[in-house]
Amino acid sequence: MKIELDKYPSIKAIHIIQNNELILNESKEGSEHNQLYPIGCVFKSFLSVLIGSAIKERRINSIEDCILDYVDHKEIIDSNWYKIKIKHALSKTTGLVWPGPGEMIPQNMNEVMDLNFESDPGLRFKYKPDPQLIVYLLENVYQCNIVDLFESKIVKYFNHKKFIWQSENIQDMSVSIGMLDELCQLMLHKGEINHTNLFSEQYYNQSILPYSNGGFPENTPYGLGWWLGTWDKTDYFYAAGFGGQRALIIPTRNITMSLISDMDRPHPEYSKIAEQLMTL
Repeated sequence: MKIELDKYPSIKAIHIIQNNELILNESKEGSEHNQLYPIGCVFKSFLSVLIGSAIKERRINSIEDCILDYVDHKEIIDSNWYKIKIKHALSKTTGLVWPGPGEMIPQNMNEVMDLNFESDPGLRFKYKPDPQLIVYLLENVYQCNIVDLFESKIVKYFNHKKFIWQSENIQDMSVSIGMLDELCQLMLHKGEINHTNLFSEQYYNQSILPYSNGGFPENTPYGLGWWLGTWDKTDYFYAAGFGGQRALIIPTRNITMSLISDMDRPHPEYSKIAEQLMTL
């Protein structure tokens, strides 16, 4: 397969794997296989994997459990807090009103509980920092920071181990395209990577169910940290970050695509590349 990068000047690197074989490996001059790139909101799909791992280890019972069952918190005033489940935080349907762009995100669970609700949990998708609740949950359950947890529960089993991530700013994560490949392969193989199962097939199936019709910025249904799509009767799902970063999986065709792009603006034209993959 050939992707002409001159038609997509913002792409820095792209890998396509089919049947466990790297069938496309292209990058701009100066880009290296192990180079680290910012991936934007793709980090939320890694959080979803961490929840799957916690369920497999029986640190968490189910995505149907209430967030507050696992997090130290102050006295509950708004009864909506009794309704927020793990699946709501991962699917961005908590109903919480978060601070706007450039404003400080609550630094702990008690500060989050000072936020107001605009709807009952589970009713509306909103592209807001709901997965921050997952960070506080996991840190409380494991009694370690989210970056250390990521390293011990996911990166430990990957071949590509270099990354940059700081718990003080979880939205600023940088990984190699090889690590994105492994995230894709982990999902393609329903939780298995390098002969190790990080989460169950049941959790895989739960992750790619549509919990809402989604909305901005991808405008497709949304699962547990994954956008869902169908093209020409072929289902696929993907992680997405601002600028067009992608970790895309097409299960029925045994294909994954990792794409790194300039974070200059949205790049809807990349959907044409995904459509090409549906025909392989």
